[in-house]
Amino acid sequence: MRVVHRQPFSGSQTTKGITAAITQRALNRQVLCKAGPEGGISEDVLARLRAAEEEAARLRKQLEIAQNAKGAPAAPEVIEKPKRIDSTDSRETLSGLVGKAPQRTAWLSEADVEFFVGSSVGETGQEVPAVDPEAQATIQRRLLIGGLLAAGAAAFALVPTEALRPLPPRPLFFYVVPLLRVSDLLADAQPIIEDGDWGQLRVLLSRVQGTPNNVRDNLDAVVSWLGDAREGSRDKQSRAQALSAELIEYLDAMDYNKYFDAMPTATVTGAKAAEFVKFSGAARKAAATKLAELLSLVSPATMETARAQATLY
Repeated sequence: MRVVHRQPFSGSQTTKGITAAITQRALNRQVLCKAGPEGGISEDVLARLRAAEEEAARLRKQLEIAQNAKGAPAAPEVIEKPKRIDSTDSRETLSGLVGKAPQRTAWLSEADVEFFVGSSVGETGQEVPAVDPEAQATIQRRLLIGGLLAAGAAAFALVPTEALRPLPPRPLFFYVVPLLRVSDLLADAQPIIEDGDWGQLRVLLSRVQGTPNNVRDNLDAVVSWLGDAREGSRDKQSRAQALSAELIEYLDAMDYNKYFDAMPTATVTGAKAAEFVKFSGAARKAAATKLAELLSLVSPATMETARAQATLY
């Protein structure tokens, strides 16, 4: 007996494969009919025929489904439009994509801006509803606070820098005493300049500008005290600050090496020496005048106390 084995076909086969399978099943059935003994067909052959017919019917149905699907138009691909993420208030936000309520982080949200421009047509063509009275009150309060802060900052910028300078820790007379010593040193510098003793003049200037008199630091302290109502006024402080700057400049001019192209170790003689003497002498005189004018701004009581302290040291 010749048995032809059936090959199983899945539903995913193409139309061509299904047609070939049906043809193969018909040939198998003819073979099975001839395989039985003469005059009859065995039960096994009948069972195989029924299975082949059922398989052929199933394959015909799959063929019809495949042909119908092949002729039908393909379904259009649906592309979901992405959501905009460009603000942190009433528009779509990252927190809204995950199901959380958006948090207000802006000082003025898009809804708050409607307070200024009123109800208008938005980007989607829909009219934006008007802001409720509670939101308007919030915006007005914030604008008022912002205006007050801006006005305060502008007023603070107009305050002079000297007014913000803290008062020195010691009384005013303490800082006047070194300036009195500087006045005496300027008087001692006159004969030194006339003799052209530039080395001795530099030693004297180092005592004025450095230890122990530190003229710049003590001038700053006096200027600060003169801005206080107990020792002076704003006008006195402004005048003292201008005099202080001029005094420092004249003290630097007393050393001709800072203003002339001269070698510190070279000996200056003749016309050049006379020019240096004249220049340094004029600078010394101007410095003494500016210092005297600055000390005149200090109250007589403070000057008396400072002179008493200067005679002790």
